[in-house]
Amino acid sequence: MIRVSDSKYFIFGTIYPKNSQKKERNVLKPEIIAQMPKVELHCHLDGSLSLNCIKQLAKNAKINLEMTDEEILEKAQAPENTRNLLEYLARFDFVLPLLQTYTNLELAAYDVARQAGQDNVKYIEIRFAPSQHLLEGLSLEEAVEAVVAGLARAEKDFDLKANALVCGLKQEPLEKLNKLVSVFDKVRDEHLVGFDMAGDEMNFPQIKFRDLLGKITMRGVQVTLHAGECPDCERNILDSIKMGASRIGHGIMTKNLSKAEQEMMIEKQIVLEMAPTSNFQTKAVTELAQYPFKELYDKGIHVTLNTDNRCVSATTLQKEYEKISAWYPEFSLADFEKINHYAIDGAFIGQVEKEALHERFSKEYQKISD
Repeated sequence: MIRVSDSKYFIFGTIYPKNSQKKERNVLKPEIIAQMPKVELHCHLDGSLSLNCIKQLAKNAKINLEMTDEEILEKAQAPENTRNLLEYLARFDFVLPLLQTYTNLELAAYDVARQAGQDNVKYIEIRFAPSQHLLEGLSLEEAVEAVVAGLARAEKDFDLKANALVCGLKQEPLEKLNKLVSVFDKVRDEHLVGFDMAGDEMNFPQIKFRDLLGKITMRGVQVTLHAGECPDCERNILDSIKMGASRIGHGIMTKNLSKAEQEMMIEKQIVLEMAPTSNFQTKAVTELAQYPFKELYDKGIHVTLNTDNRCVSATTLQKEYEKISAWYPEFSLADFEKINHYAIDGAFIGQVEKEALHERFSKEYQKISD
């Protein structure tokens, strides 16, 4: 702990109010958090590869990285003091050349699901942009089929269910984005469950993609959209909901919406996919007092916890839970259970599967509390 003023302390790279130290004894122990079953709704494939996987992908692709492990991680991980979202996104350029074949995409999907299993994740949705993986001749459909094959293999080896989301990048031309629509016509696999839009939110507002999203939702595809991740971007949250999104990626600027707009989100059970480490790195917020996770939770908004990018943010879901527990010592086991039930409600799966997960989580959290 480093003292920085009479009223604040610096812990884990974040400034805390001084009086938060009085509550430290209530922080949940890491071994308790490790026992918690978890749901993760917001995880990017290309930003979540393990170091060993990156090296294997390079070997498969016959790319000699000629780097130490430390040098690889320096390229793949964003610095803690990332200047903005665009600098954070630049880290993806390093791994994309390694993800251009069916074999490597399948292996990458398996690797990310494996890591989730280590976090005691029982259900995960992994999103990726298939248009980024076509440099060696794969079609959009083949890229998707490779990812779902890797997820299906992971389900056989680990105690979890893993599904995929197709992601469009906002900075790509609309003509290119519209080609993603056909993926949902051609790939008929139970592991392909939804659609997302990610990328440069400030320069490409959500409303620009209204027609594209209409084509997606008319096919019965469930939608989550990145929105409200940058200052003054709360309009994108409301537009996303109007265009059919039942979940919002990050949604930090929900804190700036009116009471009536927040109550609308509660009524519609809109789920926020928040990721604390990433949210600070991308400068969605710069200090803990600005971070609205607990504020929104207390209002009844359906917040959830996610990694976003395990590798780029050098995190795990275990670490994200530990941060929330440290930041908000009053956040109890029951509160963590509740946000997981929110995540189950928001998952892009059928009602029977949701009910089974709800029952399983209730029983397992009860065992932990006993």
